[in-house]
Amino acid sequence: MLIRPTALVRPARSFEVEDISNLIKAALESFRGNVQPHVLDHYIAYSCDIAARWDDGEVLVAECDSRIVGTVTYAARSLHGLPAEWASFRTLAVHPSVRGRGLGWTLVTTCIARAWEEGASTVGLHTAAFMTSALAIYQRAGFERCPEYDLCASDVLGFDRALGDLAVIAYRRALAPRRGF
Repeated sequence: MLIRPTALVRPARSFEVEDISNLIKAALESFRGNVQPHVLDHYIAYSCDIAARWDDGEVLVAECDSRIVGTVTYAARSLHGLPAEWASFRTLAVHPSVRGRGLGWTLVTTCIARAWEEGASTVGLHTAAFMTSALAIYQRAGFERCPEYDLCASDVLGFDRALGDLAVIAYRRALAPRRGF
């Protein structure tokens, strides 16, 4: 029987930035060999630069036993070319030592609930095909592909496309309207 840890999802604190960056790096390093090294190196650097996105949304952390084990950045508005009225999230990461325990699901559903509470009609995200566990979570949570918002990693990360590129694929989930009393 798998025991799922109880996770507290809360806003990150500025003094936790280094710990969160280290968690993201550990999570993304596990994909080494599944994606071109130069793409992964740029993606890790971009994703670990939490200070650059601190004001774009809210960096959330999942904490178990007083240890940060997951993170996601939620934004009430879209990021990276999704429609402006959509809520969105990015940089979902769970430490490799605690994967498979439902923490990714907890972070995703937290973002969906937050978007719904704030009255968003849609929540969107970008990901990549090599992130198979994340894709399974997104699909289980009701996200659908919206290829009209796909990007190239080189456009987002700023590396030379001639070195090889990667599709950054878009997903969205429509949210039921909130009903007033």
